[in-house]
Amino acid sequence: MLRTLPILILVAVAFLSGCASVSVDRVHRPEEKVSAPSVIYVQEFSAPRNVFRVDRGKRDARKFRQDMAAQLARATALRATRRLVPAKPLERTAAIPSGHAWLVTGRFVRVNQGSRALRTVLGFGLGGTKLETEVVVYEIDGRSRREILRFRTTGGSNAGPGVAPGLIVPNLWLISLDVLVKIGPGLSHDVIRTSREIVAVLSEYMAREGFISPKKVYRAKKLGQWP
Repeated sequence: MLRTLPILILVAVAFLSGCASVSVDRVHRPEEKVSAPSVIYVQEFSAPRNVFRVDRGKRDARKFRQDMAAQLARATALRATRRLVPAKPLERTAAIPSGHAWLVTGRFVRVNQGSRALRTVLGFGLGGTKLETEVVVYEIDGRSRREILRFRTTGGSNAGPGVAPGLIVPNLWLISLDVLVKIGPGLSHDVIRTSREIVAVLSEYMAREGFISPKKVYRAKKLGQWP
């Protein structure tokens, strides 16, 4: 059994990756020419209270929205720095620095925490999370601002089965591993995957404009396409 444990872990991780994803939809690119950015600013997305469905009190829910906006900005800036050009997160109320740059901003459209218990035990979409955003990218120069990209991201976790089906032919090792794999995914994982898709759209756009090599492009996952 010990010899097969690493294989089971790999299978479980692959299964998890297939059951939790974020996709891109409604990509709009104006035809005007743009200049390559030397820096990208990622502003914290607006987080309207009415689009969040989370099991927290009023004060905790407000902090949760703020933390999620900050997490997405940091994750996107970090990934853009690694893949594209230097990027910096900005607080929602912070002044936009002067000079030529790109500004990534947007809003949360739908945030549903779901039920960790349901998605762990039953799965098949029951209790799954849902995270949707609208992203707008501007080319900025001093006080001027011009929209160059607009798109949406949508996704969530756990469309696959939970651990309950495994109880038909019980195996404590497999069940324990399945629980460990499934109990982790939640909105924080969705935020990371959303940041990946945001940077992927930027990467495709920059390759199209000739700012980066096509060999270095970071492909976005389009809604309805697999993988």
